[in-house]
Amino acid sequence: MITLTACSGANNNAQSGSETGQAGQADQAEQAASQGASAEVPQEETELIVAGQEIAASLDPVQPLTSSYLRNIGAAEALFKVDADGKVLPELADSATETDARTWEIKLKPGIRFWSGRALDADAAIASLERSKSQDPQAQPFLKELTFAKADDLTIRVSTEREHLPVPLNLSYYQTILHNAEAKHDAVGTMDLTGMYRVVEFTPKQKMTLERNNDYWGQKPRIERVVYEEIADEQTRVLSVLSGRSHVALNVSPTSLTQFKDGSEAEISATPAANTQTIYLNVSRPQLQDVRVRQALSWALNREELVVLAAEGQSFPVATWLSSNPAYAEARSAVYDKSDPEKAAQLLEEAGWQLGSDGIRYKDGEPLTVRLMTWGGDKALGEALQNQWTQVGIQAEVRHGDYSLIETARESGDWDASIEAWSTFGEEFALLSGQYSPQGSANYGGYDDKETQGLLSGLSEASDEETRRQLALRINEHVALQAPVVSLFPRPQITAVSKRLQGFVPHFRQFENVVNANLSVAAK
Repeated sequence: MITLTACSGANNNAQSGSETGQAGQADQAEQAASQGASAEVPQEETELIVAGQEIAASLDPVQPLTSSYLRNIGAAEALFKVDADGKVLPELADSATETDARTWEIKLKPGIRFWSGRALDADAAIASLERSKSQDPQAQPFLKELTFAKADDLTIRVSTEREHLPVPLNLSYYQTILHNAEAKHDAVGTMDLTGMYRVVEFTPKQKMTLERNNDYWGQKPRIERVVYEEIADEQTRVLSVLSGRSHVALNVSPTSLTQFKDGSEAEISATPAANTQTIYLNVSRPQLQDVRVRQALSWALNREELVVLAAEGQSFPVATWLSSNPAYAEARSAVYDKSDPEKAAQLLEEAGWQLGSDGIRYKDGEPLTVRLMTWGGDKALGEALQNQWTQVGIQAEVRHGDYSLIETARESGDWDASIEAWSTFGEEFALLSGQYSPQGSANYGGYDDKETQGLLSGLSEASDEETRRQLALRINEHVALQAPVVSLFPRPQITAVSKRLQGFVPHFRQFENVVNANLSVAAK
């Protein structure tokens, strides 16, 4: 029987220390005033400003990416949370016990309430998880194998389809945050979460304002108010933190690193992320149905050069999707162990694509064209890919724009390739089936391979850790050979942090771990 138990003493001590510190400051101020002392007590600002490339377009946790933004800013919580060392710890849960190979019991912390005052009990937690399971495609890989039942008011019994499924790890995923399923999450006044900050103002894709939840169940945050702004332009976002207007700037491009050299106002946090910058290919497109063409796209690339040109050297090459996870680092150079444009050219010749006098390959009079869609900070990457593919006769067309353009193209089916980076940290079957099963939420290109499905089936039934690991490696390598995706490098995760901000914790999943209760901002 395996037990995961919360350690509540740390939070209690931290809270007591904070309150003691505040009381001490008040006593010092009073004493200084009475004695006419000239010394001043250090002051703190009451507002934290975070600038992001994007913020939520919705307040409903089951909408795409909304949960990560809400968790990032301190509004939402899940049963479990992963710390900066990769350990799964209880958050809203008090403990988790594996009672047999297919059953876990999760006990909730007592006394937790939603913003509305409704108690977070087993019924409310189950209703939230079931709503996410049925309505959120991003949550389904982590919830679809779990069945929830109430054991008592504070205990949830979780039955799993597979043996020894790491339930706490699955329930630490940001799309599993707990929300009041009976509330309407269509406006600030009706949304209902549990976090330390409450949303009080929201303009989709522009601004979210939050205020401290004075009824919060845990350690009260020191900062009273948080403003989360969308600043899509990367340079404007950088200038906001360099000027002192904002305290945190997310998604800083490697090309902007030189602006932080003097370190006078802000510094860089660049914790390696467990994700893979990936080119997803639409395998239904005529030119991409041939596996040799897809393999050629991968062999043609100089990943070391891409890291330099598109990431300013702030990453490392990977040739397979799972290998950005430190536990699978051995597979970083599997299959495509070097840049080999000659091999790429040979594969294209075998597939019938002949090189024309203009340097472009043709088949049946049609050019070999790949339309690549990029967004966010990937413009330089798209241009570098275009250059490398052109050298082997592939006519690459790069279209850079808002992510919504990629979503629209996927819905219509009118696309060839797009770039995205999914996390590779988590339970292997959930991750790999989400990418490569026919119904996988990240299987954008419609990859459907019999051997891959067989290996996934074996992974779903594996009961011991080493067997799961070896099967995951086999799936990872086999998919790389089939090349429905082209893996490049872990996306650099660069955050600019004001030097006046204290208590910031670098995290390999920084996108959901900016705000914590210990943050404070020294006044100018």
